[in-house]
Amino acid sequence: VDWGPRGKGHGMGALHPLAWYHNYDGGRAFYTALGHLPTNFSEPAFLNHLYAGILWAATGKK
Repeated sequence: VDWGPRGKGHGMGALHPLAWYHNYDGGRAFYTALGHLPTNFSEPAFLNHLYAGILWAATGKK
């Protein structure tokens, strides 16, 4: 990801996660910024990422 030049005080820091998961309000939340293109859904690595996130959100299993 190329974020281009940023001014001082922007507050985003050097790292920009594209996916994360966490416990929230008694449940589980999974987010991914990946998968914008239809071709992503034929990529085994992306499908594994998506499956693992959904599995964790649904069951808590890693």
